[in-house]
Amino acid sequence: MILLVEQLQKPTHLSIEIESRECDLPADIGKVTAPILLDADAEKIQTEVRLTGRIRAQIEMTCSRCLRQYQERIDEAFEVMYLPHREPEHHADEVELTEEDVNVSYYHDEAISLIELVREQLLLWLPVKPLCREDCAGLCPSCGQDLNEGACRCAEQPKDPRLAVLGKLLQPRVEHKI
Repeated sequence: MILLVEQLQKPTHLSIEIESRECDLPADIGKVTAPILLDADAEKIQTEVRLTGRIRAQIEMTCSRCLRQYQERIDEAFEVMYLPHREPEHHADEVELTEEDVNVSYYHDEAISLIELVREQLLLWLPVKPLCREDCAGLCPSCGQDLNEGACRCAEQPKDPRLAVLGKLLQPRVEHKI
């Protein structure tokens, strides 16, 4: 889906349903499981194009604690300013970005890819450490039992002999009277 910049003569409302297969995410991040809804307003100001709107999506992700598959629902607003692509003036190793730079993208050949816009926004909103729920207990490090289903039957973890001295600090003190 392409938005042609030259055809934006007046503010335009876009309401688009994007099929899940059109907006692929990296396999290790997640899989889009339902059509994505893009509801946006596009406005051209000279050579700049401002897109504001909302994206709704459903992503199947893997919980980072218990490794279960779960559905992450996205319903977020966005605002992106598109500028014509231009070659950088200088090639510095490091460039400091301002807060406004974070919401700026560049278009090529008078066209803006709405699929790329949606993919970028989804990647920004998805959690870095996905959790099926906030209180997910995860897996037992010894036997792999899902601790959300109940406690495992592992023996108590062996104590590190190097820390035995610290364990003595927790024992009640016995006073000797002379």
